[in-house]
Amino acid sequence: MALVEYEKKGNHLVVVRLNRPEKLNAFDMDMTVALGEAWIRYRDDDDAWIAILTGTGRAFTAGADKSWFDMALKGQDSVGIFLDLTSKDPYWSGHLDKPVITAVNGFAIGAGLDLVLRSDLRIAGESAWFQQPEVERGNFMLFNDNLPHAIAAEMVAGFRISAKRAYDVGMINRVTSDEKVMDTALELAGELLTRVPLALHHALKTLRDIKNAGTVVPRSMIDQYTTTLSKALMNTEDFKEATSALLEKRKPTFKKK
Repeated sequence: MALVEYEKKGNHLVVVRLNRPEKLNAFDMDMTVALGEAWIRYRDDDDAWIAILTGTGRAFTAGADKSWFDMALKGQDSVGIFLDLTSKDPYWSGHLDKPVITAVNGFAIGAGLDLVLRSDLRIAGESAWFQQPEVERGNFMLFNDNLPHAIAAEMVAGFRISAKRAYDVGMINRVTSDEKVMDTALELAGELLTRVPLALHHALKTLRDIKNAGTVVPRSMIDQYTTTLSKALMNTEDFKEATSALLEKRKPTFKKK
């Protein structure tokens, strides 16, 4: 059984599924490596335009497997090993320039919450919840996703946040019934796939780059960059196809060119 399933669907869509349900999809070393390999496969497939990340069973992921803590108690640099592995993962390292939707079933704890916050769009079931419990174990994780200070402080202090609260504070995009989490994610992906793919790619990438900049980016710099990019997009085949289809009142066919 694959620890991370990679399913290529039709119409340029990929589903990446954490698949260790007997351990609530907790990350051991092997699963961490497997997830990185899945993202490399997605990154390198020019025919894969959008990915959905979800989990098998009753949890998105419980975060770190106890094996990491066993390593730490034995004096091994478990944090260093984990960071080395994730630095090779395009998604976890922040170098994946393709859209990702997370479909959160159950709960997302610790590193699992980090996976959610790195995605572009986020769906959660009504019973889903999010937590960074590291402070309960004498450590902490800091990833606030540009959220308001009060919410980021609540998270790093270990409080549990429900799906409804996460939606209310802007952490996630949709809350749906538990049984419709994946259906909702597929519907959202389907809608995104009707957009001009290069335009969508660069729009989300620009937002992602600004979020990950680590500093305030001057508005003039953003305007200059987006204007240059917009002019370039107007010379692409897909821009011409989208414009022609609009004028001719037909459905466009895009090539991401």
